[in-house]
Amino acid sequence: AIDALNYPRAKLDVIFVVEIDDHDTAAALHAAAPQTPYEIVIAPKGAPRTKPRALNIAMPLARGSLVAVFDAEDLPDPHQLRSAAALFDALPQDVACLQASLVIDNGGLNWMTALFAMDYAALFDVYNRGLSTLALPIFLGGTSNHFRIEPLREIGFWDAFNVTEDADLGLRLARAGYDVRTFGSDTYEEAPGDFVALARQRTRWLKGWMQTALAHCRHPLRLIADLGPRRAGAVMAMFFGGVLGPLLGPFFAVRFIYDALYGGLLRPTSVGDIL
Repeated sequence: AIDALNYPRAKLDVIFVVEIDDHDTAAALHAAAPQTPYEIVIAPKGAPRTKPRALNIAMPLARGSLVAVFDAEDLPDPHQLRSAAALFDALPQDVACLQASLVIDNGGLNWMTALFAMDYAALFDVYNRGLSTLALPIFLGGTSNHFRIEPLREIGFWDAFNVTEDADLGLRLARAGYDVRTFGSDTYEEAPGDFVALARQRTRWLKGWMQTALAHCRHPLRLIADLGPRRAGAVMAMFFGGVLGPLLGPFFAVRFIYDALYGGLLRPTSVGDIL
């Protein structure tokens, strides 16, 4: 995927960040290294052992004015970097980040990956694009984010203790006066194929949303002052929806199954039933 990127090699600065005891990943990199010039940065022992900490360790070594973050399994569109750079050149300087769409490439594996693929399609191709069109803050996904490096430096890069670090970063950029937008480029990645891995991932995401909500809502008046009433209200709605949605999901699922079995699903009697 790195070698397939359609971007001038003289302007491409590739950094792989590997934990100090992750010998398997280091061995895989050495065994199948890209032809594109790259360097491996070893994250030393320390706490917390998180992706944002590893990114913060690597960022002082980045030499470009634009930075893109990809997860290890990602397959970005070969033209994605060039498209993002062209957009940054045309957009105002207060646009600090462009979020590409994440697409699940193993949606046909089982029912869980199929649902995951639908979830991502709704999130990245509908929901986030709507937020971008309405100029509302976007809780970034964990990968395929393209940044101007100066705004990142200004806000102190990532919060190493937040397990949904990019959702927090999107909000911090908005509070600092920067815009985040989406753009039409896809990155393919795999969804967890078994229930235990899926549950662990979603539990971590829910924990991160609660962390982010607590961090940003501890001073509500300051949040409103930073974002304005309209954008702050949208952020609060996203927080409540993101935390309460999974908790209420089982109850809605039971009601859905009940209505499907006894015929009420297709015979709504009120606006509430339709919703």
